[in-house]
Amino acid sequence: MSPTAWVVVIVIVILLLGLRIVQQGTTGVVVRFGKYNRPVPPGIAVIIPLVETMRRVTTRSQTIQLPASPVLTADNVSPVIDAYFVFRVIDAKDFLFEISNPVETVQAIMFSTIRRVIAEMHLSEAMAARDKIDAELRHELDQKTAGWGFRVEQVAIRDFQLPSEMKAAMEQQKIADSQRHASINRAEGEKQSAILAAEGARAAAIASAEGEAQAILNVASAQAKAITQVYGAYLAAAGDKDKEAVLTVRALETLERVANGQATKILLPSNLAGMAGTLAALAEVGKAGS
Repeated sequence: MSPTAWVVVIVIVILLLGLRIVQQGTTGVVVRFGKYNRPVPPGIAVIIPLVETMRRVTTRSQTIQLPASPVLTADNVSPVIDAYFVFRVIDAKDFLFEISNPVETVQAIMFSTIRRVIAEMHLSEAMAARDKIDAELRHELDQKTAGWGFRVEQVAIRDFQLPSEMKAAMEQQKIADSQRHASINRAEGEKQSAILAAEGARAAAIASAEGEAQAILNVASAQAKAITQVYGAYLAAAGDKDKEAVLTVRALETLERVANGQATKILLPSNLAGMAGTLAALAEVGKAGS
């Protein structure tokens, strides 16, 4: 084989040894003699064998589950936090050279922040304030991870795993609350039933009283009409001679109008005794006429 052929073979071997493929969703970082040289986008890349090396860094979002770890609340309860975070590499160079263990570092930051925030809350408050805790975690991570070549896209507490005795106590409390609500609803129903019964009895009593009052008015009206008829006959028989009798009849007519009114008291005339005499005289006139 000629020297030229050997040169061609050596060049081909070097090219094959320096040929690299960077997959989609990945960024390559070329290091020359241990120092950062250049980034390599997805596709085919060529490096100098024995002089350069290339490291690949994924740029896809990654979800990391936090290990189970108990925390202490302000009311001395120790729930186990179920949390996770999602991050994405935005600068492969900083991610490789500015932080040695990014995942472990983020987990440590999250644990310290969660313990600090939850230590100021009671358990019920912490369980109801997950959004507040998540926002505090996100703010803390954004501040401390700046310049490390990645961004935390999401951080969340999914659940509080309570101790078994705490779960039993909460179940008992839930049962007690359910019974209390049932008692309140039952008492409210009985109260409404009693109110309806009382209103029905009141309406019946009013209707009965109105009926009795109407009956009394009917009787009084009939009596007044009878008196009017009797003294009408008396006036026709007596004429204008007996003025006292006429005045008495006028008084009785006034009494009739009062009896037909809505007043609850009737004032009788003071000369009722004279009226009794007039009635006696009327009876005598009636006998003489017969």
